[in-house]
Amino acid sequence: MTGPEIALRIDLNGNIRELDIGTVRDQQIRIIGRALLDSIQAVDFIRQPTDPDIVILARAHRDWQEPNLHAARAVDELAAPLPHLIQGEVVFAGYTAAGALTGLPHDAAQTIRAACQPR
Repeated sequence: MTGPEIALRIDLNGNIRELDIGTVRDQQIRIIGRALLDSIQAVDFIRQPTDPDIVILARAHRDWQEPNLHAARAVDELAAPLPHLIQGEVVFAGYTAAGALTGLPHDAAQTIRAACQPR
């Protein structure tokens, strides 16, 4: 038996909330959409040496929101800086080669948590 499929939501203050997104796509979209209070949009992907990769999800309607500097720091720690800042709250989740959402790899979740700690 495997553990829960955990994604991480990061707000503008760097607060992290775990989301158990399960394994059913409709349920995953609903849970993430509720966490972001909007329709969701993939804003970037971070390729990993092993499956799963990481997808960064944000609100579809986020233009008026402040940049999420904590999420940007997490992306910088996981890979390379994004060519753009992500606005508003975000969710980091796993993304398989087959195109399915899944939980974050444990090491990636630890990196994201560390990047959001106060400095």
